[in-house]
Amino acid sequence: MKNFFYNLLGKIFPKSLSLFTLPKALISFVLSIIISITLLSILILVTYDNLQEMGKRTTDVAHTYQVRFKNKEVIKLLVDAETGQRGYLLTSNEDFLQPYQSSVAVLDSTIINLSSLLNDNKTQLSRIDSIRNLALLRLKAMDTNIQRIQKGQTIDTLKLYLGKYYMSKIRDLSEKIDKDEEEVLRNRSILQKNSDKQMSYYLLSLSGVALAFLGIFFRLLYIELKQRIAFQTALENKLAEVEHTNAELEQFAYITSHDLQEPLRKIRAFGERLYTRQNNELSEEAKNNIQKINQSAIRMQQLINDLLSFSRIANIKDYAFDDIDLNTILSDAKEDFSESILQKKAIIYNQNLPTVKGIRIQLVQLFNNLISNALKYSKSGINPIIEIRYRQVLGKDITQINVGEAQQEKVYHKITFMDNGIGFEEKYREKIFTIFQRLHNKNEYEGTGIGLAICRRILTNHNGYIVAEVKNDYVGAIFHVYLPY
Repeated sequence: MKNFFYNLLGKIFPKSLSLFTLPKALISFVLSIIISITLLSILILVTYDNLQEMGKRTTDVAHTYQVRFKNKEVIKLLVDAETGQRGYLLTSNEDFLQPYQSSVAVLDSTIINLSSLLNDNKTQLSRIDSIRNLALLRLKAMDTNIQRIQKGQTIDTLKLYLGKYYMSKIRDLSEKIDKDEEEVLRNRSILQKNSDKQMSYYLLSLSGVALAFLGIFFRLLYIELKQRIAFQTALENKLAEVEHTNAELEQFAYITSHDLQEPLRKIRAFGERLYTRQNNELSEEAKNNIQKINQSAIRMQQLINDLLSFSRIANIKDYAFDDIDLNTILSDAKEDFSESILQKKAIIYNQNLPTVKGIRIQLVQLFNNLISNALKYSKSGINPIIEIRYRQVLGKDITQINVGEAQQEKVYHKITFMDNGIGFEEKYREKIFTIFQRLHNKNEYEGTGIGLAICRRILTNHNGYIVAEVKNDYVGAIFHVYLPY
């Protein structure tokens, strides 16, 4: 079942998902198909059964007509034989015996055929046996007079009367057979008519149900399409607004940071010149103050550069989305931090990661920031352990944040980064993603506190999410990254 929808709908849901976690729209659609196919199958079976019954009724009617025809054929053969015999008795011409001889030749087989048609009716079989016996007597009486004429003798009148008696009896029996078959025919014709009428009703019902379900399907598709068009229109309007806002913010950040760079460079230049040229004239306190001014200017410049980096990440229109193998991204990150990993004797465990649609340079920055944080905020004297896990989930399973209704039915790659570092408290779970927010003194850990803000911005660019988790029974930090399937 899973493979069928996977191939048919094209990655609607992954193989690792349970059937019970399928999107609601897909479940409704599948259930509708199953119900309609079941009802149609039942109607088809009932229709087929009625077709069989109708065929049987038609066969029964045709059988009755055949019995009546054979019954009349027996009488006709006897009449033909009698006509031939009478002509010969009157003329003594052998040519008149031809009808007699032809009828005698096929009479017995005709009676046998009639018996085989009525082998399930004892009453009729008894009558046919009587007809056979009377027919033999009738033929024997006719044959006696024929032989007498051939010998030049006179006609045996008694045989003529006996023959007439036998023929009268045969006609009576034949009429009884025909009357019974006529009654059977009447009943079977009524049954056939009813069967034809029922068949019409079933075919009409079958067509009606098929049309009804087609109407339901088209209605469901229309509603779904209407909702998606409305959602798409709203999304396009929001994206246009966001793009306009981002453009303004980017321009503001660039102008602001550019205007701030020049005063900072002058502060650093004049501070260093003052420290170098008048070093002998300055007191120790003055020297310390100048160094603090220079350090603050350097830090301010780093903050400005980070702000520029953040504004550039916010603008994704200049980037192309490609198929990115995250295993390669992770391997490159390990290589970039190989010196730090070796120095701290860190261990990185990871499961096999997927290939996603994304911006390579931003996904590289995402992995580098998360691994860098895990190494940076490790506990003193404890070898850092970083574990990277992967599985696929639905949007509705992302419980730590509010996921839109449309996104709840989508499938996401969930990549979890876990470390055994210093971690953070529950109250800081959202604060750590705010730009330039730090939980520690700048002298304890280097950096400006922009790394996780950039990570969230990168995930926003990819229509994904990043969530920090705090567990009471877990020592260290846990970050869940969600990327669209």
